[in-house]
Amino acid sequence: MGQAVTEVIELPRQSDGTGFYLHFTGGFLAVNLAEGGWRIEPVFVNDKPCATGPLTMAHLQLLTTQNKFRPIAFQRLGWMDGVYHSAWAPIVPEKASHSEGPAELWSNIAGNISRPRTKEFFESAKHPAEEEIAKALDDQDPVEALASYVSLSLRSMDISVEQIAEHYHEQLVNHMAAGRVDGQRSANTLSQTLYAHVHSFFLHLGAARDYLGALIAHRVGLDHAKIDSMARLVGQLRQATLPKDALLELLFAGGDIAAHPQKPGSFAIAGWMQEVTSIRNELVHKRPYGSKFKERFGWVVPTQKEAGLYRYFRPLNLDGSPELDVLEVIRHHYTRCNDLMHKAARASGNNAAMTHITDKDLISLKIRGEGEASG
Repeated sequence: MGQAVTEVIELPRQSDGTGFYLHFTGGFLAVNLAEGGWRIEPVFVNDKPCATGPLTMAHLQLLTTQNKFRPIAFQRLGWMDGVYHSAWAPIVPEKASHSEGPAELWSNIAGNISRPRTKEFFESAKHPAEEEIAKALDDQDPVEALASYVSLSLRSMDISVEQIAEHYHEQLVNHMAAGRVDGQRSANTLSQTLYAHVHSFFLHLGAARDYLGALIAHRVGLDHAKIDSMARLVGQLRQATLPKDALLELLFAGGDIAAHPQKPGSFAIAGWMQEVTSIRNELVHKRPYGSKFKERFGWVVPTQKEAGLYRYFRPLNLDGSPELDVLEVIRHHYTRCNDLMHKAARASGNNAAMTHITDKDLISLKIRGEGEASG
C-alpha cells in the first residue's frame, strides 16, 4: 500500500431479515406486518414523514382507490448472511395470484425444454468440465433460446420499474422531510438515475416485444434470424397467406396487429403496441428522457391533505400530449406488457410449469459450513 497499515476496521454486514411490500404509483408504499395487516408510508404527520397502520387489505384497497394510487408490484426482499435478495412480482390484470409473473413463466418454458435436451449429456458425463457444461447448456434450439431471451428482458424491465418506484418513494419522503409539500419543484443528482431507468424500461420492453416477434416468426416457418423483430414479422404477413398460430391470434385478438390502413391485404402494428412503440421510439431513438426542461424537476401534490397523503409527480413531456406523470405512464405500459406476455406464455402450447429440481438435476454442490461467508 506504500505505507504501514495503522487501522483495520471490519466492514459491517446487514443483519438477517425479510420484508414484504406492495408498491404503488406516486411513491406510496404498503408494508406487510408480521402480525397481519399493512402499514402505509409515507404519511405527513406533524410536518414529518411517518408510517401509520395497521390497515386491513380492504381498508388499504379503499384508501389507494380514493387517492388514485395504482398498484405496481409486490416485492419480497431481505438479507441472509449479509447478502441482499429481492423477488419482484408485477400485478397482472385479472390474476388472483401474482406469485408467478410472465418472466418466470417464460423462464419455465426455456427450462422445461432444456432439461430433457441435456438429460442424456448430464447422465453420461461423470465429471464434465466447465466448458462442456457451458456448451451443453448454450446449444439451445430457437424456442428455448427465444423464450429465455423474453424472460431475461422481462426481468430487466422489472428491475427498471422497481428502481423507478423506489426513486419516487425516496423523493416523496425527502420532500416531506424538507417541508416541500406545496408544489415546489426541485431536482437533485438522483435525477440522472431516474433518466437511466426510464430509458432502460422502454429499451427492455421493446426487446421482449421483438423476441416474441422472432419466436412467432420461427413458429410459422419464417427465418427468425432475419425476421428478428415484431415490426419485421408484421411486415411479412399477408391476408391471403396468413398462418394459423396461437400467439399470432392472440395479437390480432388484442388489437396489437390490424389491417394496414393504406395497404390492402397487409398488416400493421396497432392498438396498445403501436402506442408504446411510438413512446419508445421517441425516448430511445429520438431523445432521452430528461432532455426537456419540464422533465428535470419533480414535486409533491396533495391527494388527501387532511389525512397527510401526498404523491410525487415527475413529468413526461410528449409532443401533443398533456403533462403526464412518467411513473403513471410506465405503470400503464408495464401492466399491459405483462398481461400480454403472461397470456402469450400460456397460449404458446409450451410447458410453463415451474421446474422441480431433484438430486438428479444437480451438476455440482458445495455445502457451506457454519460461519463460512457466502458469496
